[in-house]
Amino acid sequence: MDNCLVRLTQMKDQLPPAQRRAAAFLLDNTHAMSGLTISRMAEACGVSSATLARLCRTLSYKGFKDFSLALSIAAATHPEETLAYADIQPTDDLRTICASVTRHNQAAITDTMSVLNMENMEEVVSLLHQARRVDFYGVGVSALVAMDAQMKFQRLGKETQTSLDPHIQVVTAASLKPGDAAVLFSYTGETGDTLDTLKAIRRSGATAVSVTRMGQNRLSSLADLALYVATSETLVRSAAMSSRMSMMHLVDIIFSAVVTRSYEQYKPCLDRTHREGKIKRRAHTKNGKEQAF
Repeated sequence: MDNCLVRLTQMKDQLPPAQRRAAAFLLDNTHAMSGLTISRMAEACGVSSATLARLCRTLSYKGFKDFSLALSIAAATHPEETLAYADIQPTDDLRTICASVTRHNQAAITDTMSVLNMENMEEVVSLLHQARRVDFYGVGVSALVAMDAQMKFQRLGKETQTSLDPHIQVVTAASLKPGDAAVLFSYTGETGDTLDTLKAIRRSGATAVSVTRMGQNRLSSLADLALYVATSETLVRSAAMSSRMSMMHLVDIIFSAVVTRSYEQYKPCLDRTHREGKIKRRAHTKNGKEQAF
């Protein structure tokens, strides 16, 4: 599942200059770098062996051997020419736009799965299953993801809250208690309002989970558990779409995994909410008869 090339691509712009130079060279010359020693690879990248070792740790590999193995696997299993995230252009026709948006969303989900830490995901699923109350927070597009997650967990009978208003979010977070959990969504991990909400959560004693882009950011560093998505927010016209898609994909995975932890426990509430939804969708015809649609 791990993809070294995705990690390099996602974190390249956040790296110090020397590490960024090495990352760019590795991305452009992946196949030629496969199997080299750390000194040979560092020489080819134009950096020191120490810089390359730091890059390996920054990318969350235990050391150069793990990184080299991941790079070799990536070189063997991925084509030399890979599709990059590309912005939608004003001159694109409808067919091109359809293909581009679809490709971006598919790439965002695939790349997110390639950097997913299964141990962290396992902890998050266990936490949300056991928690008495689970809140979801986000601002802007991330707030839409939070609302989607909150609606799903309501169907499990969980006590759960969210709000579009950052001021209400802080007040809501203050009512959390030890044993409760909160999930915070922010692609950059640097959204001021979301960081304020996180501080309130930490003061409450609840456990905080962050969902952000890969790399160093304040939200993931301050949260108890961190999950990451992989996409490109540098694109002007399409970035918010793919980042939202990858976050919602994680929400769907988490929700489904929580349900399977105790299906018999959650099934009555799932059935009840499904039944009420069907009733709500019924429409009255002009002659007074009910008709489902």
